[in-house]
Amino acid sequence: MSKQLIFIDDSGDPGFKSVSSDNFVMVAALFIDPKNAESVMREIGSYRKELGWRYNHEFKFTKNPKNIVMELLKRVNQYDFRVYAVYIDKVDFRKITPGMVPFFDKERLYNWMIKELLREMPIKTAKITIDGRSSKQNMRNTKTYLRREISGDGVKVDIKFEDSTRADLLQLADIIAGSVNRSLQTNKTDTKKYISMLGSKIAKIRKIDFR
Repeated sequence: MSKQLIFIDDSGDPGFKSVSSDNFVMVAALFIDPKNAESVMREIGSYRKELGWRYNHEFKFTKNPKNIVMELLKRVNQYDFRVYAVYIDKVDFRKITPGMVPFFDKERLYNWMIKELLREMPIKTAKITIDGRSSKQNMRNTKTYLRREISGDGVKVDIKFEDSTRADLLQLADIIAGSVNRSLQTNKTDTKKYISMLGSKIAKIRKIDFR
C-alpha cells in the first residue's frame, strides 16, 4: 500500500496580543493516491508558467490577487484529495482556566494544533510534510512530540519540514488554510467565496472549544 501524503500549513497566528489574529487555523491536504498529488503539482506548475512567474514564485493566500487564488482552487478541484482543518477562536481564551494557561506558549499551541488535526484524519502509513518554520530545535521538538502522540496502533508516520517555496503542495495547503480562515471572518464580503470552491473535498472542519 502506498503511503498517504499529507501537507500541513496554518493561517492566522498562535499569539494572543492585541494585534494577533482572531482565529488560528491548522489545515491538511490529504492525498490517498500519490498519483493525484503528482497531478496537482503539475497543475500548479503549469498555472505558474501561464502567469509568467519564476519557478520559485509562491502561491499564497495573503499575497496573491484573489482572482488568482480562485483560479488555482478551480484548477485543483478536478483532482482527488481531502481537506481537514481545526481552529481556535481566541475569544474562547478570555475566560482562562488553569488547564488552558500552557497554550499561551506559542510553540506548544502550534504543536498541539497539528496533533489535534492529525487525530481527525484516517492515518495509516503517512508521509507528513509541514511548512518549515522556527528553529531546528523547535522542529525537532515538534517531530518528537507528534511521533509520540500519533504513532502506535498500526499508525506509522514520517514527518519532515520543508520550505514552501520548494513545495507546491505546501503552497496549496497555504491557499486552503487561508480559505478556511477567511470563511470564519464574518465581517468580510468574500467570507465563503474561496471555501465554496473546495466543496466536497472538505472532509472535516472542527472548532476546538475550551469552554
